[in-house]
Amino acid sequence: MKALILSLGIALFAAHASAGTALLREPGAAYIEDLAIKPVKLTVIGEATVYSQIANGRYLGVLRPGSAADLVAIADGVLRVRGTAQQGGVVGWVSIASLTPLKADFVQSVRQNAKRKAEVDALISKGEVALNMTQEEVASALGKPQKKSFKLDAQGQQGVWEFIRYARVPQETTGRDPLGRLVVTTVFIKVPAGKLSVSFENSLVSALEQTEGNADIPGPIRLVPAPIVMVY
Repeated sequence: MKALILSLGIALFAAHASAGTALLREPGAAYIEDLAIKPVKLTVIGEATVYSQIANGRYLGVLRPGSAADLVAIADGVLRVRGTAQQGGVVGWVSIASLTPLKADFVQSVRQNAKRKAEVDALISKGEVALNMTQEEVASALGKPQKKSFKLDAQGQQGVWEFIRYARVPQETTGRDPLGRLVVTTVFIKVPAGKLSVSFENSLVSALEQTEGNADIPGPIRLVPAPIVMVY
């Protein structure tokens, strides 16, 4: 009975680790799900001990040679994978030597795209855009455009998104309270403060133009690397 309870406890712990670690992000690691990469299937070629963290992690189990594992993240010398150990399903870090080798150009592309994503996320958090951002990234930074136009020619697809930015301007109004006394109330109204045109070539930002106002493009136009198409 004690052995059964212990076995069930280990299985529940492994399942909890598998479900809960999806939210963890370790510094220096590039996560596949963040980069919209198709699932990468690997094969365990040597007994692979699984740990919960890159350094000083908890022991989660062992993946046996010949079993399959899904790639979750890449770091120096280790891979985060999802597989099946004797204790049940686990998600954790294993030695890179325990799995079928990854192509060097694929690993480099993953790292470069992860670095690019960090730059783009920082811009999005400040509501800013840069050359080579995708349409999805621009929408995340600026919201839905007020106008879209597209054309297709020999060079590919081109388009322009127009955004009207608004400022909140204080305005005072005078009225009377329930006792008949005059009161001054400040309200804020939205007024157009600028219009930003974002041009795309083949779904990447190619130009930014400020047509009205001066509040939409803070400082020099930024440039981020274009996303690398990754095929494994």
